[in-house]
Amino acid sequence: MSSRREIPRTVAVVPRVRDAVCDSAGRSSPLLPTGVLLLSFLFSTAVSAADAKVASNAPGAVGLDSDPHLVGWWKFDEASGKRAADSSKHSHDGTLEGSLSFDTHSAPGRSGKAVRLEGNNDCIRMAGFKGVIGTQPRTVAAWIKTPAGEGDLTTWGTNDHGQMWIFGHIRGRIGVTPKGGYLYMKAGTDDDAWHHVAVVVREASPPNLHDDVKLFRDGELAEIDDIGLLDLWPIETGDQQDVCVGRRFKGLIDDLRIYDRALSEDEVKALFKLEGDRPLPQAK
Repeated sequence: MSSRREIPRTVAVVPRVRDAVCDSAGRSSPLLPTGVLLLSFLFSTAVSAADAKVASNAPGAVGLDSDPHLVGWWKFDEASGKRAADSSKHSHDGTLEGSLSFDTHSAPGRSGKAVRLEGNNDCIRMAGFKGVIGTQPRTVAAWIKTPAGEGDLTTWGTNDHGQMWIFGHIRGRIGVTPKGGYLYMKAGTDDDAWHHVAVVVREASPPNLHDDVKLFRDGELAEIDDIGLLDLWPIETGDQQDVCVGRRFKGLIDDLRIYDRALSEDEVKALFKLEGDRPLPQAK
């Protein structure tokens, strides 16, 4: 009697493809086993994953949550008090002014909690933080939920032509003005649903609304409804006013961010998809 033992073998039973496979000229070619096609699919998937990993580890790849150009980030996750913590590395904490308090004005947000604003002049002030000034590139992004087309999201600068930075509602739509010209999107956001909005100013000497500013709605480049007669007025933001959030805005604001660089379209989309922790190559 033989001392050899049978080694169990695992056999994958693979059905064969029932449909003919055609070549590039459309001629029928011999049938291929599904296993061959499966191996081809697995190989292409592995290559795609490897390419994504290489892109994530490429020089300059950084998560938007830890980007050194993130100069202000307010999650508004507090449940009490009047202090809005800055989650960037710059400690630009905000103070809820007037009757605003997280004890009474905290609400469920798009991610975590949000701050609820009443549509009056009370705002959240970042004392001592002057925002992104001069002609520097910048990005401001936030989640908003509002039934009204009024109020500002962020303001700072010097009260003079071309020297203010006002990101908020213009003629009922989200837009931006430096107090000299204006740019606003065509689609509304006043349906009391969550929308992600962003404005990006690219590097230029100096930048202007017509050539150098983009607006985004829900991760996509927004169609522009109108621009002002002074849309070529240079953006040269002053440094006299502190950053103020939410003046005359009625509704919820969540995950407000300010970067001192121009984010790419892919990066803005990543914020919309709540993927700020995913490394992405930075815009050049």
